Order: sequence, then C-alpha cells, then structure tokens
Amino acid sequence: MFERRIDRRTFLGAAAGLAASAVAPPSARAMPTVDEVAFDPAIPALGNPEGDVTIAEFVDYQCPICKLVFVELKKLLAQDGGVRLVMKDWPIFGQESRYAAQLALAAGPFYAQAVDALMKSDGALSGRRTEDILAAAGIDVGAVRTDLGERSADIEGALSRNDAQAAAFKLRGTPALVVGGRLYRHGLPVADLRKAVEQARRL
Repeated sequence: MFERRIDRRTFLGAAAGLAASAVAPPSARAMPTVDEVAFDPAIPALGNPEGDVTIAEFVDYQCPICKLVFVELKKLLAQDGGVRLVMKDWPIFGQESRYAAQLALAAGPFYAQAVDALMKSDGALSGRRTEDILAAAGIDVGAVRTDLGERSADIEGALSRNDAQAAAFKLRGTPALVVGGRLYRHGLPVADLRKAVEQARRL
C-alpha cells in the first residue's frame, strides 16, 4: 500500500527525538500501536490516502485551537502530497461535540466536506447548528442521519477506540498530534509540521 512502511511498533519505541515531543510512559493501560492509531478502518483518511507519513490529530469540533491547527495541517497537505491525515475524533466538550463527530463519520463520500465545514465554523455547537453547518456545505443531512443509524456500531467503536488511545497516552485535552510514530501533546505550526514529517520519513 505504501512506498515505504513506517515503524509499526508501539509509540514507546519512538520516544527519543524532538524536545517538543513526548510519549506517554508505560502504565497498566496497553499502549496503542501506530497501526491502531493511524489505520482505524472506520475513519477515512484526508490528504493522500496512500501517503508515506500519517498525521493523526486528536480533535474536538468545538476546540478553537484544533481549528487553528487544522488550518496549518491544510497548508501542509497543499505543500506535501505524501501526507495522510487522520482525524481522531475525541469529543471532550460534551454531547454536542459527540454528535458532530458522529455526523462527520457518517458522511461517507462527503466526509472531507463535513470535516472542513465543521472546522471552519465559529462558536459553540448544538445538534441543530451542526446539521445547519453540514447542510450549508451541500451535505444531505437526512441521508447522513440515516447512515448514522445504520453504521452506529462502527462509529461508536471508532470513538471508543479514540478515547481509549487518548487515555493510554494520558492526553489532557485537544489538540494532540501523532506524526509517524511520535506523539506531540499540542498543535504545531506548518513549519514544525514539515520538520516532524521529515523526521518521520527518516525513521
């Protein structure tokens, strides 16, 4: 699938490196592997699905810093065609955030549009406002709600896995980034994202 496979060991094996990065220490909770974080079958990839470096962002659609980081990620995707981006929905701001994540994951071929629209939105979300944002982006919300009902188990499974991974990493909030096999507990500007990707390619 990839021109060059990235390290598939646990993130503990990638602890050395940039001072800005840190990997959660061992604990009783099993650490997720790179594959588990970067290649969840229920989460579509943005950017280049066949890219040689995956960036995963733990994100909440009501997190203003997440939205700023997403702008930087989009800049990176425009500059580097080899990057694969995975949005790890971690709805920490309540049911409104969870509903937004559920609808985005249920959007099917309109997933990228849904993510982009929600990331561009300002202010707090409600169920109705989330639906209005998606509708304004040209997405059939009724069809998405139907798909959500049909795919509920898969979507809830993805959200549960994201939550378990965030807990294993002992994340305190969003955003957090995983680039290749390295965890950053904060967002990065595009220049630092480029450096992180370059480093991942050298592993």
